[in-house]
Amino acid sequence: MVYLDGNSLGLLTDEAEQAVLRTLSEWRELAIHGWTEGTHPWLFLAERTGAQLARLIGAEAKSVVAMGSITVNLHQLLATLYDGKGKVLIEHGAFPTDRYALQSHLKLRGVSEGLVAVAPDEAEIEVAFATGEFSCAVLPSVVYTTGQLLDMPRLTESARRHGVVLLWDLAHSIGIVPHQLDAWGCDAAFWCGYKWLSAGPGSVGGLYLNARHHEKTPGLQGWFGSRKDALFAGDDTLQSAEGAARLQLGTSHILSLAPLEATVKALADYGIERLRQESLALTALLRTEAENAGFTVVTPRDAARRGGHIAIQHPHAAALCRALRQHQIIPDHRPPDLIRFAPHPLYTTEADCKTAITTLKMLTEQETLEIEASLIP
Repeated sequence: MVYLDGNSLGLLTDEAEQAVLRTLSEWRELAIHGWTEGTHPWLFLAERTGAQLARLIGAEAKSVVAMGSITVNLHQLLATLYDGKGKVLIEHGAFPTDRYALQSHLKLRGVSEGLVAVAPDEAEIEVAFATGEFSCAVLPSVVYTTGQLLDMPRLTESARRHGVVLLWDLAHSIGIVPHQLDAWGCDAAFWCGYKWLSAGPGSVGGLYLNARHHEKTPGLQGWFGSRKDALFAGDDTLQSAEGAARLQLGTSHILSLAPLEATVKALADYGIERLRQESLALTALLRTEAENAGFTVVTPRDAARRGGHIAIQHPHAAALCRALRQHQIIPDHRPPDLIRFAPHPLYTTEADCKTAITTLKMLTEQETLEIEASLIP
């Protein structure tokens, strides 16, 4: 199999499998004592995993925590950082969960017609910031359809200059693209753990909160956001944990956190800069092969503008993706007409990339394409 769908669901790593088995053993052998005993006490697993995640995104450990899902984390950051007094800017092709979360959040805050969408164009976004209409923005680091990488330092600086709280969705960049969130002065970021981070389907996500926001009261409160020595405090007041950990809500999902911690550590040890360079080489090869075969690639050519995948535009994209899977090549389709190829440096070879494009070319030349695709459920 040639697996080119790691930007949707990363493959199982040895580290992740071993971590899950170890945690199951701890549950069996230690039971309730697993929270505080053993080699990997569960009580601080969210913070330990956050420290590993911080290595990938250029942040101090206390500004990162592994928790919740990407949607819950967005709601928490909105509840904590958005003042409800201005409009919210979003990219017009934003991932559905971002749009749905914002729509529901604005409704709860009583903000009508407060969501405005713009093209993923830095100049257009900066013009919107300058109008003074917006107090918050939610933008993707990588546009999930085309693979375009936004200029995060530029937009972060512009947002701060115009008083806009900017929340970055890192779902399609964390684990494959380096970030320097602290150095750039980013307000906050959120992500899932099942794409490039390869922590398993529905894995725990995470969030980043810049140090200048650490003393803010969490918009949503739950007992795991307290200091660990005050989880059973007798009074009715939350004694918030330090840093991003205060944004936690319910009890950590230990069986889902275990593979995340292990895999993120493995990726960080390998080196995010090294992963980036190898990723860029693979996506460049895919582009060259695709263009030489006559396909239209909509992902930016410039390496500094490209995330971890490329997107090929074709009117029969859905049928071609189904046919590729029949040939043991696993791409990803995004309506209406995009085929996404996401090579991962740790398991995708140059030969895999060439095979994928060669097979795609063969399928487009076959008169039986529609018949072949229809045989696949």
